[in-house]
Amino acid sequence: MHTPTLPASFLALCASSGILAQAPTPQDPEPTRGQDVADTDDGQDRIVVTASGFREQALHTPYTFQTLDQTTMLERGSRTLPEALRYTPGVMIQKTAHGHGSPYIRGFTGRQNLLLIDGIRLNNSTFRGGPVQYWNTIDAFSIDRIEIIKSQGSVLYGSDAIGGTVNVMTRSSDFAGQESGEIFHHGSAFYRLDTNSISHTGNVEASVGRGGSWGLRVGLTYRDFGDIRDSEVGRMPKTGYDEFDYDLRFDSALSESTTFTFAHQRVRQDDIWRSHRTIYFEPWHGTSLGSPDLARTYDQDRMLTYARVRGEDLGGVIESYSATLSFQEADEDFVRKRTAGANIRDEVDRTEVDTLGFVLSMESELGAGTLVYGVDYYVDFVDSVGRDIRIDPNGTIVSNTMDAQGPVGDNARYDLFGAYAQYRMPVSDSVEVTVGGRYTYAEADIDTLDDGAGNPISAERHWDKGTFNVRANYRVTEELSVYGGASQAFRAPNLNDLSSLKSSRTDQISTGSLTVSPENYITYELGTRFAGPEVGFGAAVFYTDVSDSITSRPIGTVPGTGEIITASTNGSDGWLFGFETEASWRMTEELTATGTLAWVDGEADTFPTNSLTPVQEPVSRLMPLTGTVGLRWQPTDRPYWLGGRLIAAGHAGRLNSGDRGDTSRIPPDGTPGYLAVMVNGGYEVNEHFECFLTVDNVTDIDYRVHGSGVNEPGINAIIGGKLAR
Repeated sequence: MHTPTLPASFLALCASSGILAQAPTPQDPEPTRGQDVADTDDGQDRIVVTASGFREQALHTPYTFQTLDQTTMLERGSRTLPEALRYTPGVMIQKTAHGHGSPYIRGFTGRQNLLLIDGIRLNNSTFRGGPVQYWNTIDAFSIDRIEIIKSQGSVLYGSDAIGGTVNVMTRSSDFAGQESGEIFHHGSAFYRLDTNSISHTGNVEASVGRGGSWGLRVGLTYRDFGDIRDSEVGRMPKTGYDEFDYDLRFDSALSESTTFTFAHQRVRQDDIWRSHRTIYFEPWHGTSLGSPDLARTYDQDRMLTYARVRGEDLGGVIESYSATLSFQEADEDFVRKRTAGANIRDEVDRTEVDTLGFVLSMESELGAGTLVYGVDYYVDFVDSVGRDIRIDPNGTIVSNTMDAQGPVGDNARYDLFGAYAQYRMPVSDSVEVTVGGRYTYAEADIDTLDDGAGNPISAERHWDKGTFNVRANYRVTEELSVYGGASQAFRAPNLNDLSSLKSSRTDQISTGSLTVSPENYITYELGTRFAGPEVGFGAAVFYTDVSDSITSRPIGTVPGTGEIITASTNGSDGWLFGFETEASWRMTEELTATGTLAWVDGEADTFPTNSLTPVQEPVSRLMPLTGTVGLRWQPTDRPYWLGGRLIAAGHAGRLNSGDRGDTSRIPPDGTPGYLAVMVNGGYEVNEHFECFLTVDNVTDIDYRVHGSGVNEPGINAIIGGKLAR
């Protein structure tokens, strides 16, 4: 077994970046306009909600977390939600395509991280193993704030909350912050130009309401992305796409303590190519592709509607509560076009997922502590169909047949129920302990799936599980806390594990298995958080024990193509180990320095051959040693600011057999390290208009994030302006 050791370059990078000598400026209760939220994340007055299920100060939180707001995302030039997490320690943003983005959080991605929108699960039962594109189906302009909680476990949020839980909080009219009883109306228009790809983004939003009574916000976004270029391969064809989004949110005060919210949002993305598997593949540092497809394209359409009643500061047995009813629809169209002898073969898949959800959460003061408890229930209704069309050179359809199923089993239902309770209690004036537990029940009912020989069968499976956690937080001083504990996590097999039938890695077809059992994890974590008047620091080390993780085992090949067929199976043992640090130093009243450093290592059982005996190998797509350094200068009483940030990643050479076989994305010797520089600035012309300028990849280096199918853009000037009234 490989023993986790720090890379040899660890001390050198620390010394060169000055990270260990820097620290955050954390005592501001809220970031000032134009200030990085990261600079105040660990502040004594910083409020966090997602970590423990109730509002609390950062120094009371027994978890590792980061927060971001929309201003920070705009100023950093973040194009999408995944890109907004780029500078978050312990997070690596893999991109199979320019229109995708799948965060690796502490070594986990896809269905092993949980994404919430206003506390509602985005994850559904069709999420596959490895990177997914669904995080990019959230309009960045609808986001008010993001909370990222690491290794929280399954007690509060259930299945999938393993590497991290990310809660996206959407924008509202802020009617409660307006002058009471007065009619208000305001709006804004935003435009952004990316010069590297000649891409255009436009957003307009408007709010109206009565202060303290009600408010309505509406937003529209249109995005036209062109093909990106870099200094090595030049223009990368088929990396552009179009997107249209809209969202609305209505909030109303039913009483002094009760609020009603109705929200609706939709994101539509067209013609996103996975070009690394097609004739547009570009070799890079030894990557290769045999038998490229003519096309691989996705269309994504996601819609969420919810109604919520929230009561706060009730003063009774139940201090606060939130009841949410939601409906979510996710439609995915996939077309794979390739040659089949003298003919053209079109494989057309469509998957539709309708999800009904209900979440009830409550908070009560019990004894000297706080109890949070509740239930949640989600049910997916899934239609998944596939069609195989053969077309001769004259354009005549030779055959047009329906497959037994689509990418997952057709006419399927997936139920996920949970009930939980978590108690925070003081042990002394400086020590608080958190204990919690959850019961989860999951059931899959598939009407039609392929039995492996092209015959339709049906299946039903169910599982249940209890998960627990125990955490503690020790306030050493008013500025310093130490936290740690153990958190169990659990992931029930989903429809993809049970019934998948789709192309996955290079020259590989993934199939499901009805015999897989749940995955189990437990993470041990120790961290510290310091928040002084000018200096702040946060650090955490973690170890995750992996049991029964679902992986793939080769079981044969497709006749005539050589594509490998794999089936889902449970591995045995594995582990992940890593650390994260972040720091900031307010050097003067006008100048702030920030930095982060993180590293992840791990091994898990895999099946590189059709043998039933597993082999322990490195975990797929491990994040190499990665650090960031930032500076920000904001003159007092001046309408402008300037900043700069660099991100450096080491060579990613710890590969398993799956990584080595993924030849179209990962070079034979691993992904080269890189150092990319970004500079940015802003100017407030007047109280109604401000402009931003970001120059990303200033040195025009050629690089890609480990495991990605496309390189990052070369030098890119991002010019933006916002008109507000």
